[in-house]
Amino acid sequence: MIIRAILCIYSAALIVNISGLDTKNETKRDGPFKVFRILPANNEQLLHMIRLFETADSERADFWHAPSVVNQTIDVMVGPEHTDQFSLFLEKHQYPFQVAIHDLRQALIDREGDLETHAIDDSSFLRRLNDDDIGFHSRLKMGEYYSYNVLSTWMHRIAENLPGIATIVEIGTTVEGRTITGLKFGNDTPDKKVVVIDAGIHAREWAAIHTATYFIHLMINSRETDDRIGSYLDNLVIYIFPVLNPDGYEYTRTDKTNPRARMWRKSRSAAKCAFDGLSDACCMGVDLNRNFEFRFGEIGASRYPCSEIYHGPTAVSEPETKAYSQFLRSLKGRMEAYITLHSYSQLWIYSYSHRKFTYAPDIDETRRVAAKAVAELGRLYGTKYRHGTGPEIICESKKNR
Repeated sequence: MIIRAILCIYSAALIVNISGLDTKNETKRDGPFKVFRILPANNEQLLHMIRLFETADSERADFWHAPSVVNQTIDVMVGPEHTDQFSLFLEKHQYPFQVAIHDLRQALIDREGDLETHAIDDSSFLRRLNDDDIGFHSRLKMGEYYSYNVLSTWMHRIAENLPGIATIVEIGTTVEGRTITGLKFGNDTPDKKVVVIDAGIHAREWAAIHTATYFIHLMINSRETDDRIGSYLDNLVIYIFPVLNPDGYEYTRTDKTNPRARMWRKSRSAAKCAFDGLSDACCMGVDLNRNFEFRFGEIGASRYPCSEIYHGPTAVSEPETKAYSQFLRSLKGRMEAYITLHSYSQLWIYSYSHRKFTYAPDIDETRRVAAKAVAELGRLYGTKYRHGTGPEIICESKKNR
């Protein structure tokens, strides 16, 4: 059985003219950032949004999740210098919309103030983590968002204290020199199947990083009381990488009340430029999730460096994706499951997402597992997930016309 839960975005190959988002209005940079909640009412509106998602400079329109289905809301953060233009654009194309957050910076400031009493001091936390020999695994309280330094140190402490169960794995370094660190659980023998779980390839998706961290927490704290975890450790080798994009993640923590920093999505690679009349600008970072070799630069990615889904100059051009690709290739023939965690959309997406009606050989088993997972999520939390390949989920929009 192979579980493929790879978050890919399928978009129709329709060229539409998006007007009203020029760069002339630079006088309102100190005003409020707004979050528009948009509801595409038909396929034409949805395809307009998909095209804008692929081409827009994130400084002007930052999509918090990809447009996917008619009659499903899309949240877009717009900088103060472009909010009036964006409102006019939505009105011109008759989109149903509302302003969900009128002042995102103030909302972040208010939230940060509420969390001040729970602020984490890295230096004192790390000192305590290194000094405590007993109960080290319980020192990382779940429910907090920790720095990459804390998470990395925590994983090293786990490996040091549970040598028969956990092993530290370092697969490479980032643009800014951070080590990409994960944990391997279970005794590794050539006959054992491998499960890989990763998160944090998109910097701002803190909830996904926390979920991967929680998986580690469960593995080390529930292995003796939960027979299922004991069985996993006996029969599988499980790799968990909580943060595949450490540079981007740390950047989102530099100023948590600045929307442009806190909502940063890409890596922190050097700025690249595009001068083709559509996106005449230079911007930092690559969407690492779109920098891999399979169908590079095709559906659901952008060639514009200022887009949130910029795929990079070439496949595997980034040190982070190169390191991870080499690691995954080393597991060829052994990988039983690969799950990559993302946040903000209730989707269980499996391969392949590059073309409609294209499926993996084990699609029946994949569908069965996905349906079971979605049902369990609904039973446990009441949340409603949809499952399918990217094209399947997005093309449900045609049913709603």
